[in-house]
Amino acid sequence: MIVANKKDAKRYYQLNENFKTVFDFLESLTPENLPEGIVGDGYRVNLSGKYVDTFSLTASGEPRPFEAHKKYIDIHYCIDGSEAIGYNDVSRLTPTTEYDEKDDYFLLSGESFNVILHPGDFCIVFPEDAHIPCLPAGNDTRVLKAVAKIIV
Repeated sequence: MIVANKKDAKRYYQLNENFKTVFDFLESLTPENLPEGIVGDGYRVNLSGKYVDTFSLTASGEPRPFEAHKKYIDIHYCIDGSEAIGYNDVSRLTPTTEYDEKDDYFLLSGESFNVILHPGDFCIVFPEDAHIPCLPAGNDTRVLKAVAKIIV
């Protein structure tokens, strides 16, 4: 997992041919400048037909399992508010579900190490990175975020 701020995003362009286009789009998002209908779970936009970006207003204090993917890299980008994201390497966790190939995920359990994202921060989650998104950070129980899903 890589955790950084948008001012440093260009350092990671070389990791995937789609990163520059994704980061250019993510960095354009502010609470005042959002596409129509973006606030709410399940909003999706396709950029260049190569990856799908999902945007959602999230809030959860409920215990959640880790999730991991095999086909996609996730970029979690914080637009407004703050969000904690749990992290651990897949190899250190216990799978609790079978891999769902259609939706590209499986669930796991184990010890979590949290990172906090503030507006303009992002984390890049690779297939070996199990993660628990949408955890509250401090007094923020709601966060406006974008999750870009990029094919590996």
